[in-house]
Parts: sequence; C-alpha cells; structure tokens
Amino acid sequence: MKTNKHQTLLLVRKKAAVRARDLTECFDYSPGTARSYLSHLGRQGLLERTGAGYGLTEKGEGRLHFFEVSGCNDPACPLCEGKDGYLSCPRCGHQITKRSARILKKKDLLLVVRHAGVYCKLCLGLILNEAQARLMGIQEE
Repeated sequence: MKTNKHQTLLLVRKKAAVRARDLTECFDYSPGTARSYLSHLGRQGLLERTGAGYGLTEKGEGRLHFFEVSGCNDPACPLCEGKDGYLSCPRCGHQITKRSARILKKKDLLLVVRHAGVYCKLCLGLILNEAQARLMGIQEE
C-alpha cells in the first residue's frame, strides 16, 4: 500500500506522536523506509522529533489545513476525491470553485476584526488566509 504525506500527517495528528514502527504497521513499510520517511518530513519542517517520536509542527498543522481545504496532489487519495478545482470549507464542507473564490479585504466590524482571506459563503468560516490564497493565485475582491 502506497501512502502519501496527507495520510502520514493525519496519522501523526491522531496519535500525537509516531515512531517508525507505527508507519510499518499502518502502511506496511519496511523499518528503514519508515525511518527515512519520518526523517524526510522532519527536514521539510512538517514533523519535529519529541521524546515520544515525531510530532506535528505548526507548519505540519498548516499543511493539514491546506489538505482539508483543497486536497493533496495525489488524485487517488480517498480523502481528497472530488476536490479537484474546488475549495472545501473545513467547518461545514461547502465547496466553491477556485475560479469564483475571492480574497475579502480586512474589515473592522463593531466587536471583531475580519482578517483578509477567503471565507465560506454559508457558515462564514475562514477557508484560506490571505497568504495561502495568494499562493494559490486567488484574486482580491
């Protein structure tokens, strides 16, 4: 069974910390391959070594959020099916096309500040912050 970054990061989030044997059991990797893959994700800044194994970094959490919204690069990933060309709200699941998505400007409301970003039209939840949206080529409103 071939895994990808998305499934591995989800496993790390679920278990809070993983070791090579966890990848060996879940994805049928050899022990050497599992150690190498964890080290690779660590060099990318997605995982950090802790006393209990490897845990998620802030960048790793951000990558998982990105996967929830737009999916990963693996078209066969069962977690990302149907997201090609769409953004999904992590709160309610509503999908909008990447073409119709727009970055809303920062707005100072009476009690709160709405920061610049892409928001869901149904639940008004933040889908992408301004920096993530710009990286994806989304235009401003």
